[in-house]
Amino acid sequence: MQHPAVNSIGAALLLCFSAMACGAEAPEPGTYRGQGIVLHASARTPEQMAAFYSARGFPENAVKALAQTCFVTAGMRNERKETVWLELANWRFVDAAGNEVRRLKRSDWDALWDQLNLPPASRATFGWTQMPESRDMQPGEPVGGNVTVVPPDGSFTLEARFRVGHEPGGQVLQVRIPGLVCGGRGVAEGQP
Repeated sequence: MQHPAVNSIGAALLLCFSAMACGAEAPEPGTYRGQGIVLHASARTPEQMAAFYSARGFPENAVKALAQTCFVTAGMRNERKETVWLELANWRFVDAAGNEVRRLKRSDWDALWDQLNLPPASRATFGWTQMPESRDMQPGEPVGGNVTVVPPDGSFTLEARFRVGHEPGGQVLQVRIPGLVCGGRGVAEGQP
């Protein structure tokens, strides 16, 4: 029997991608729809993430480290007629005071996994649950995964930039999703 938190993560991702795949308007907070893209982001609780990775055989020391991190689950769909570039280097997270919230990159995780001697199977599992660092998104294509940040105090905002097309210096789309909150409260009340 799976832990309820594991089921809720899977259900949330399924609903997110189902809504995007069907072209349905996503009325829930934490969703941006405009400029030909849909982006949904929600912060997960430490309990959800601990249950998810524990159920996949991660050792206790790795589960504890994961539970001390803020996971933002994001799903995106390119509804434009041209390529949109997902590049996490162009995503910023900022707290209510405008201070940058540090994003944990794959290299940060690799260093921790080396220190904890995490088995290769667990490393692979962790890798496929993360949002790609960079990739092209063709018209109609969805992508999703987790982005991890150092847990901020209070709410924070995702500020994402996306290049369009194949030309450097081309159009750049800017998206903001405010009201994200780590620690299980999800998107703050009253935020779009």
